[in-house]
Amino acid sequence: LAGPVDAIDITNGSFESLGQVVLAPQEFLKDVRVGDFVVVEGSVMGAGFLYADSVSISEVEYVPGATEVFVTGLLTEIDQSRGIARLGDLTIDYTPSLGAGQAPSDVMWSFRGIRPVATGLMISELSNRFAQ
Repeated sequence: LAGPVDAIDITNGSFESLGQVVLAPQEFLKDVRVGDFVVVEGSVMGAGFLYADSVSISEVEYVPGATEVFVTGLLTEIDQSRGIARLGDLTIDYTPSLGAGQAPSDVMWSFRGIRPVATGLMISELSNRFAQ
């Protein structure tokens, strides 16, 4: 995952970014702020939940609609007729990826793109399937 921090829950040891709940070390949560652009490496625990093996605060300043974001996870919903997928609480318009013949199925996928509004719909320029 690479995206802005939307919320922090120190009590439960997590933060939210791109509609995903990320379980993270307490040491990191003490230093991070809402709006920081973070890079997470870890494991997908379930639809909308990630476990962070490492998290870093990037020097990238997040600008909605301009800064590229990236997320990997298990799809929670697919509407192939509209070109919409959901990963946790994140809604993704993947229609730009259809020209390359890429469309999500019921497996784990990664999406790279932008969010025109800070907490809104993500527009994916690329989606990749991962074998389980």
